[in-house]
Amino acid sequence: DLLRSDLEAAWNAFELQQAPVEPLRGFVATAGLALWWAAVLADWAAFRLRSVPETITPATTIFVFTVLLGDGSHPVIHAALFVGAVGLIILSLRLSRQARDDVWVASGAAAGLASTMRASVVAAGLALSVGVVAGPAMPDAGEQLLDPSEWDNGPETRRVTSPLVEVSASLLAQTERELFSVGVDDPIDRHYWRQMALTEFNGREWRRSSSFDDANGRVPSNIASTVNRTTVRQEITTTALGGIYLPAAYEISNVLTSGDVELEYEVETGALVVKRESEQRARAGFTYVIESQVPNYDPAALPTTATDGLGADFVAQHTQLPEECLDGQTTIDACWNPDITRAAEAITAGASTDYERVVALQNFFVDPNNFSYNIQVALDHDIDSMERFLFDVREGYCEQFASTFAAMARSIGIPTRVAVGFTWGEWDAARGAYVVRGEHAHAWPEVFFADVGWVVLDPTPGRAPAHNQSFARLAPAQLGENDAGNRALGDGPVPTTLPAPTPTGGTNAAPSVPDQSEPDPDDLLAEPAGAGTTAGDQDDGSGWSPLLRLVAAIGGVAAIVGAVPLVRIVSRRRRGMRVADDPVGRSELAWDDATAALRLIGIVPSPAETPMEFASRALQHHRAVGPVEELAAAVTTLRYAKLSDPTSVSHEAERAATAVAERCRAQVSDSKRWSDAIDPRTISLN
Repeated sequence: DLLRSDLEAAWNAFELQQAPVEPLRGFVATAGLALWWAAVLADWAAFRLRSVPETITPATTIFVFTVLLGDGSHPVIHAALFVGAVGLIILSLRLSRQARDDVWVASGAAAGLASTMRASVVAAGLALSVGVVAGPAMPDAGEQLLDPSEWDNGPETRRVTSPLVEVSASLLAQTERELFSVGVDDPIDRHYWRQMALTEFNGREWRRSSSFDDANGRVPSNIASTVNRTTVRQEITTTALGGIYLPAAYEISNVLTSGDVELEYEVETGALVVKRESEQRARAGFTYVIESQVPNYDPAALPTTATDGLGADFVAQHTQLPEECLDGQTTIDACWNPDITRAAEAITAGASTDYERVVALQNFFVDPNNFSYNIQVALDHDIDSMERFLFDVREGYCEQFASTFAAMARSIGIPTRVAVGFTWGEWDAARGAYVVRGEHAHAWPEVFFADVGWVVLDPTPGRAPAHNQSFARLAPAQLGENDAGNRALGDGPVPTTLPAPTPTGGTNAAPSVPDQSEPDPDDLLAEPAGAGTTAGDQDDGSGWSPLLRLVAAIGGVAAIVGAVPLVRIVSRRRRGMRVADDPVGRSELAWDDATAALRLIGIVPSPAETPMEFASRALQHHRAVGPVEELAAAVTTLRYAKLSDPTSVSHEAERAATAVAERCRAQVSDSKRWSDAIDPRTISLN
């Protein structure tokens, strides 16, 4: 029953979520079964079919599956481990077959196996060194092999996975590093510098699938033409802003210039991004100039019901929530807790219009009697965290306030999404610009009203937009500016208690994390995972520069190549020391030296040949080979005859072998001698 329940929960999550996902027990059990079946198939193919392709196919299938659906982290390391494992399998099968099928051919089968193993290990090490170290440094190494966006001229779709995670990282670090600056004509033009909006909530994260069109000149609007607007010109210079999303006052109306960096725009969410082909140039920082038509909303002009006259599809998309929890489920399963809906209904019970409802909901959060701002809480923005934040912890930062507000507004039928960006920052009079740092990262909800458009509210204590104050009814606030606490302006009391939640069996406490370590500022506000990036865009765990990679690659190759002649020298000296007092052993060593030299000119001994037969064949070769017949006679005599003075015969064999080796090496080029010197297969020949 437990297994069936876990598998059902995993199947429900599979239908709702997009990889990478939380490792639910059902997913783990299914993955374990798949790995077991892959191992069975590989074993059958290796020891029954004795076929290499069929042996590596199951593992390759799983590897490709995880690459396509994984988060793209450490691609080089994972690829190296996979290639190394496949190489080990191929080598094992080759050695097994060689030991089984070739042992009858030659008495030196063990030496042949050792030679094959050495050659394979060196070749694999060389290939992996070049691939792992030098590969990522090559031009366009991070580009897609095939870019489907180039196959047509339609909008480009990119999957966005919750940039709220990056916002929380910035806030936890409280970095003072400048990310960008916004030059404006008048300091009064201070706005939330918005990057994008998340419209989909699956119970675990907010996300967005965006379709972009080229942005050059005027761009379409998503706000009703009847709304009064203010034109704001912005000259934005990025310095350490990671990712593809660009900040701007909402709503962008005209992209005036962006230098050699091409931009794209999505009308539906008002997101301005760097075009894929320009991402590399944009990382170094650039300046773009835009105009925005900032709406001046009038609360009196809003419809009583936010969805009056809106299409059913639009309303369904922007009020979508996960299915309610069934018996036995908890919010840990990413299902919706109806207690959250009941709480939203209780908070807004005294309101007669949707505008009054969302303001009441906002005021409930910003009232310091209800919630407090704390960036050190161990909460995310999934439903389970939302439940604990709302009913128990009552502390958090913009990630919790914005996501919980948006979900609660949706639960009472009001279209809502989560916007991500920055507050306005600090005014620098000398530069005539607002300077925005990582500590100004922010998220807030946007609510849609028919015949008007998306309007900004902010339920985070100590944060409020500076523009259109009469709409949000909050005093402007950001970090270091009126952020001690944000009480609602001119409103009556808001409820401080909520309907008692129904026990769900989930965890009801969120521990404080006072000693949370600070992330690296360089990693803050990086492009969200899955936001149209390729594998090469992901960090592979190495901070090496291309030059350092190249030097390391050359050094690694040199070390591997140089190890072969070194091993040969050491191996021969050790063998020479062992047979120093053995005439027969010295002659065998001389014979091996000579045959190794003869291989350079294409004369290779056969395991079935005697020394005399091989010498006779060598003398018929078109190249001069030296006294090989004398060498063969001396070796044969020492092998089979009882001599009173074997030492003198051994000396003759050594002199003949030296002459043969010198004659052969004199007939080949330097490159041939060098390639022979670094060939690992020749280690056992000396």
